[in-house]
Amino acid sequence: MKKKVFAVIIDNERLSLFSENIKFFLKDIKRYAPNGVETYLIDISNLHFINKPKIEAGVENLGIKCFSPKNFKELYNFSKKNKILGMIKIRENFSNLRLNILLNIVCSKRIIIATEGLFISTAKAKSFSFFEKVNLFINVKLSYYFYRILSILGVVKNVDLLITASQVNIDSIKSGISSRIESILPINLAYIKKIHRVNSNADVNLTKKELPEKFIVLCDSGFDHGDRILRDGIIEGHKRDRYYQKVYDLLNYLELTFGKKVIFCEHPKADYPYSANYEKIRNSFEIKKYETEKYIDQSYLTIFLSSLMLGYAMTLKKKIILIKSLLLGNFYHLRHLNLINEVDLFEINIDSEDYKMLDKNKLNNELSDKIKNYDKFIEKNLIKNSTENHTNQIQKIIYQEFLENPKNEFKI
Repeated sequence: MKKKVFAVIIDNERLSLFSENIKFFLKDIKRYAPNGVETYLIDISNLHFINKPKIEAGVENLGIKCFSPKNFKELYNFSKKNKILGMIKIRENFSNLRLNILLNIVCSKRIIIATEGLFISTAKAKSFSFFEKVNLFINVKLSYYFYRILSILGVVKNVDLLITASQVNIDSIKSGISSRIESILPINLAYIKKIHRVNSNADVNLTKKELPEKFIVLCDSGFDHGDRILRDGIIEGHKRDRYYQKVYDLLNYLELTFGKKVIFCEHPKADYPYSANYEKIRNSFEIKKYETEKYIDQSYLTIFLSSLMLGYAMTLKKKIILIKSLLLGNFYHLRHLNLINEVDLFEINIDSEDYKMLDKNKLNNELSDKIKNYDKFIEKNLIKNSTENHTNQIQKIIYQEFLENPKNEFKI
């Protein structure tokens, strides 16, 4: 019988992103594997047609084994000895087509685990300019449609199991075009074969009591985040500088109003090109990276553009400000609209200085009043069962779906 392994499958593109703090990105993987199942990081960078610089993963201290096949034959031989339950972190784009085809051969089952909560889609090009719609189609939708066709034909791997915390996302998937076609024609077009809902990783907050309220914490989503650039195009430097000036003004106002120290938490996957006004933020406030949860725990007030970390703050019943600006472009504008449609939060438009007309008590009352809106969002997107934790839920699901019946290994 083949040995079962639970593997994160990655290449140098992702490793270059993760290498700065590999523990941050892979810290939960070991915990999700059922007892008795070995955990691997499989680096398939060598399978690219064109050799790219080698990046060392450095996962030994995480209790994860690392396997870097020199060629496809080595990977194939590994798959003949091991049943691979794979969390594939290879982008589905044209340059990675070969990798994704090869993974379809060796990966027994593909799993996606999304425990952050509601993923806010920006797939619809609502109110986008013609250029933005063309940009969105070329950079995002074209490869998406291409891979969906290949998955139907069995050329690339479908998702055998999606584990997610958001019922809103589940409902959206189940109301998609493939489900509508299946209701008319006897044909299976589903990209995701099976879905289970679990708690979000914010369920750890349910037992936290009497936390300090020392800081004002901005949880940045990245003005220059790669996903935004794919959709909105290249960002002009003068807009970046104007935006950071407005952010600086807001943070300075809040710090003076509440007498609390400001912490600016950088997004771990975003770039921060030079901006004179961002340097002013760096020099005036404390900058942190990979410690967002720690500082939200100790926050008096949290500030977001549009982030999965919103759910983390909501489960702690923290005061929340959602900022908006025309300078953030249509990508963040659409995310903002979709988020507000799900939960009514206190908003500040930093393009105007009207927020400075609110005194401390008025602002406090406004923020506190919005906390009552969190519960419905938490129920729909963050906590399925408050008596369990998401780690045990995930282990149980993987075991039941793929390991419980040895006579029908990995059958769904």
